[in-house]
Amino acid sequence: MHRLLLRQLKKLNIGESDSPTIELWESLLEQVNSSYEASDQDRYTLERSLTISSEEMQALYLRQRASYENRMHAILNAMPDVLFLLTEDGKCIEVMSGNKKLLDDNRAMGLGKYVHEVYPEEQADFFYDVITQALDLNQLVVVNYELYIDGNNHQFEGRVMPTHYEVEGKRTVVFIAIDISKRVEADLKEKLISTVFNISKEGMLILDNKLSLVTVNEAFCYLTGEKIETIGDAIPKLIERLGDKTQSIRDSLRKDGYWIGEVVGDRQHGNSYPLWLTINTLKERSGNIINYVIMLTDVSDIKRSQEELEHVATHDALTNLPNRVLFQDRLEQAIIRVARNESIGALFFLDLDRFKNINDNLGHQVGDELLIQSSERLMSVCRSADTLARLGGDEFTLIVENLANTDELALIAQKILNVFIEPFNLGGYKLEISVSIGISVFPRDSEDSVELLKHADTAMYSAKELGRNTYQFYTQDLTSNAFEYFAIEIALRKALERDQFFLVYQPQYNIKSNELIGVETLLRWDHPDMGVISPATFVPIAETTGQIALIGEWVIAQACRQIKIWDDLGLSKIAVSINLSRKQLVIPDLAARVESILDEYKIAGKRLEFEITESAIVDNYDIVYSNLLKFKKMGITMAIDDFGTGYSSLVNLKQFPLSRLKIDQSFVRDVTKDTNDEAIIRATIALGKSLGLTIIAEGVEKEEQRDFLDSEGCEQAQGYLYSVPLSAEGIEDLISIRHQE
Repeated sequence: MHRLLLRQLKKLNIGESDSPTIELWESLLEQVNSSYEASDQDRYTLERSLTISSEEMQALYLRQRASYENRMHAILNAMPDVLFLLTEDGKCIEVMSGNKKLLDDNRAMGLGKYVHEVYPEEQADFFYDVITQALDLNQLVVVNYELYIDGNNHQFEGRVMPTHYEVEGKRTVVFIAIDISKRVEADLKEKLISTVFNISKEGMLILDNKLSLVTVNEAFCYLTGEKIETIGDAIPKLIERLGDKTQSIRDSLRKDGYWIGEVVGDRQHGNSYPLWLTINTLKERSGNIINYVIMLTDVSDIKRSQEELEHVATHDALTNLPNRVLFQDRLEQAIIRVARNESIGALFFLDLDRFKNINDNLGHQVGDELLIQSSERLMSVCRSADTLARLGGDEFTLIVENLANTDELALIAQKILNVFIEPFNLGGYKLEISVSIGISVFPRDSEDSVELLKHADTAMYSAKELGRNTYQFYTQDLTSNAFEYFAIEIALRKALERDQFFLVYQPQYNIKSNELIGVETLLRWDHPDMGVISPATFVPIAETTGQIALIGEWVIAQACRQIKIWDDLGLSKIAVSINLSRKQLVIPDLAARVESILDEYKIAGKRLEFEITESAIVDNYDIVYSNLLKFKKMGITMAIDDFGTGYSSLVNLKQFPLSRLKIDQSFVRDVTKDTNDEAIIRATIALGKSLGLTIIAEGVEKEEQRDFLDSEGCEQAQGYLYSVPLSAEGIEDLISIRHQE
């Protein structure tokens, strides 16, 4: 209608200056996809206007224009986006928006300015090119672009449309900027969700409130073994698989809106596997369920990892036997079952004999192989219901249940001993290994797992003391011995600082000349409550608890101090023998400590002799050998003590810097009565002389013993026949008497 009106106005030459405004509004309305359709009444009015006077026509035009412009203003000002009127060279002529903030911000920023004044060059060039393109093509151009507003990135859609309106002879365009950031973000999220849904390894299924299929991904079909084309028909079957869980799931969904739990899946090839099932409900605001969202996760790998971690946590890495953690649980369960069945159970505590020597001297690799082979042999005599465990080191335990009587225990123990008869082939070595066994019985000995283990451990140590390669049952006497052991261990820790140790000296003589040639230093412990305690009792405990290093160093220092006192008294100089523990010899800086003591008391090394046992040579060969060589450089002589009672090789005796060999009193005691002892003594003397060693015998108490030793070539002796151990003062008197003679 307005076009007809405009043409009529032009004929009457009325409102020419206003005609561009009408064309502008027309372009604006076309840009926002709005159109004005004249009503029948409007057309009637227009036709009537052709016959009215010019004054009436002008008044009619003004009324029509005002009404038209008001409608256009209402439409344009209701727009949520921003509309720009731009000239062909990029100058902003007008800004319109129904959003007051956007209108104010954009008017303040761009109204009356060129795009190159408002935007960075690259962005301004883009806008200028779009304006040019729309004018050249004379059609709508739609573009997408980004702008940073208040530090945030916004996505826009620009709709550029040429108009019939000119400003100062320049063409114009209408540019509508539509902020589509939320739409782009929503589209991106939708695509992302769709992608995740389709490529996810988690099975996803969406049902409506009537359990009909809405959508499903391929992973769900794979996990359930169904085809994506027929999954809808299979849904009742899938629900049926849940079996007795179905009611629980329904109750949970009704109450909480979700259900989570593990179910068993079956693939097409028939293998079952664990699935983690999650069901959530989607509800309207009214609370009505509109969808069920179901997710399936194959947790086979997780379950496998959990089982592997549990196995690692409860089993020994070397032998794959149950470790201490699992053993403790199995023992507690066995105690409960035995009590319920009114039967008998037993705990066997096993310890490999001489394992430490093998491990230290042949290497941990050989030691580990020994443990593996030992566990295999032990498993060969175990029943399927028994539990064999490795507690650590060379300690094994065996739990046996459902025994009719204790007579069966001895048979089991003997079977265990028998599997160790055959030598072990280890790293090129053929080794004979035995085992010591302690046995506690439940519920007879205790119904507490910790106590049963202590009792079996105590019985095992009793088997060790009996010579190893045997078994012992727990008794109350063994417990008493254990309490005595711990009492001594505790008291030992205070004995040095409380000055409870003292030394006595065993005189040593030349058999032929009956001349005093030296003394052996003997350690004694005078406890205020327990009295004088034998070294045979407390030295092994000191070795086990690591206290022997300090005690042994104290003995060496006290002996050197006593030598200094005797020298200051002007007494004849004699050699002083000191027993070194095997645990002392493996201390790397032992030689340095001894040298420091000699320097402190200004004593020559040749005044000392260290006595060591055969077994000491086997432990940590390199460290022991190094210490002995250093002692030799200091002038200290070395003697093998208790020869024949331990184990050593001729190679060791030949390589180590030894000067004297001592025959053990156990062989001397029955000489002239036991031909075996006599043979051993003859062989020992012959061996010692062949190696250039001086021979001394201990425990000589009778003249016939002395005479036999003398006849066989033994040069020196000590024992009650000559003297009991004496105090330092007693030795002073003895030296003085000999000097006077």
